[in-house]
Amino acid sequence: MGSRMGSDDRADKRDLRAAPRIPLGCRLFFSNSEQLEGEATLLDLSKTGCAAESETAVQTDMSLDLWIFLPDYDWRMHIDHAVVRWVRGQVFGLEFLHLRPVQRERLRRLVEKLRSQSQNHIE
Repeated sequence: MGSRMGSDDRADKRDLRAAPRIPLGCRLFFSNSEQLEGEATLLDLSKTGCAAESETAVQTDMSLDLWIFLPDYDWRMHIDHAVVRWVRGQVFGLEFLHLRPVQRERLRRLVEKLRSQSQNHIE
């Protein structure tokens, strides 16, 4: 019964997302002011957040700086301030709270490009 409630909670949180997420597998580096550093695999991405998997433990409400190493791009994306919103084992969800305007525009364009590519694969 407990696991059923957990899956219902996950569904509710997905319904509350501000933007749809696009599956994406790439490298993510994160750090915080308490000298935590880690690498993760980015699992999905949206204009407002992402999910990642890492062997480095993080906690809900932890603030992180992120560097996303995108495939087919020469630049890495820097998210100045993200907050861990949920943790399930080694997988965690992040909300992007502060991006520089240039990075926000790059993220917007990237998500639109990925969404368009994934819709073309479905059709």
